[in-house]
Amino acid sequence: MYKLAFQTLKKNIALFGFLVGLLVVMEQFFEINAGVQFVMGASLALFSHRMILLDENYGAADLFKRSGPSGQKPPMLSFFLVSGIGFVVFLLLLGVTFYLLFHVVFGANLDDKAQLAGALYISIIPAAGGYGIVLSLIGTVFPAVAIGADRGLKIAFQRGELRFWKTLGRLAIGPFALSLLGLVGLVSFAGYLELAGFDISRALVDIPLSVLAYSINFGSLLLGVTALSMAYQEAEIILDDRD
Repeated sequence: MYKLAFQTLKKNIALFGFLVGLLVVMEQFFEINAGVQFVMGASLALFSHRMILLDENYGAADLFKRSGPSGQKPPMLSFFLVSGIGFVVFLLLLGVTFYLLFHVVFGANLDDKAQLAGALYISIIPAAGGYGIVLSLIGTVFPAVAIGADRGLKIAFQRGELRFWKTLGRLAIGPFALSLLGLVGLVSFAGYLELAGFDISRALVDIPLSVLAYSINFGSLLLGVTALSMAYQEAEIILDDRD
């Protein structure tokens, strides 16, 4: 998985770098909201799925073209819709996890903003685990939509049954592990800079931290895309052999 993800990164390094750079620049001058990050992340995921499964190549300029390298128009709206549904599912899992963990189990009353932020970060771990199970079961709908294949939930579930444990393991050691380690490393590094007397709000320090943060986010996304694309490919081979 890591080898394929790295090969895909080499193919779309211009697109990857452009999106990271664009987000960092926009962050310095504008208020970056979740919608902007979602659109850019979904675009990277869509193009990466097509790179892996259709062997297409995409660069930064392809973001503004109506058709892909093969002449076929990438299904951006359909992929954005499916990605949006997936994002909502994760938010629901996060909300339920947060409520159960801190209100039902611990009975906490989180009026303090720092405690609230910490509670949300802790809730992300079990929520991500639950989302990993969902992705392992029906996550092949994402690569299917990206390449214009059968996007039905029934066939997605059939693929998921065939590659469930393999996909769950890849998600665990790929995007989830990188996100967790990256978050810990980023927070630790920012804390070290503050202790060393650096003002992390200054552009000279803030920009490198932002580049690192967005690179970790997109790197995790690419690993997730790779895991789901591999699950799609492997399951389709098995299903074709059965026919």
